[in-house]
Amino acid sequence: MNDWLKANLSAMFAGFVTLVTVILETRRSTRHENNEAKTEQDKMQQYILKTVRDENANWQSRYSDLEDKYTTMGNEYDDFQDKHHQIVGRLQEQVALLTKENAGLREKNAALKQENAAYRNRYGTIKGDN
Repeated sequence: MNDWLKANLSAMFAGFVTLVTVILETRRSTRHENNEAKTEQDKMQQYILKTVRDENANWQSRYSDLEDKYTTMGNEYDDFQDKHHQIVGRLQEQVALLTKENAGLREKNAALKQENAAYRNRYGTIKGDN
């Protein structure tokens, strides 16, 4: 049995060393893969954070531009309303003046008709006058 033990001891030792080596390599490989996965995950998170920050900056810029446009439009609308009220006021004044002038012309026309009627009563009709 001693001979068998001596002959197989080196084979058993080699098997044991191989088993330990396989276990250690498997553990090292798993750690390495976990580290790579963690590194890749960290890179992906950094990429996502950078993308979100960039989008946020773009959004803030676009919001600022829209806010400026809204303010400009509000100011232009206020100016337009002021001009509109001025124009409406002038047109109302013109309508009032024209209405007054029209009333005056109607009175003058009525007076001329009365004068014409008085002339016809006094002198008669003129030839060609119907």
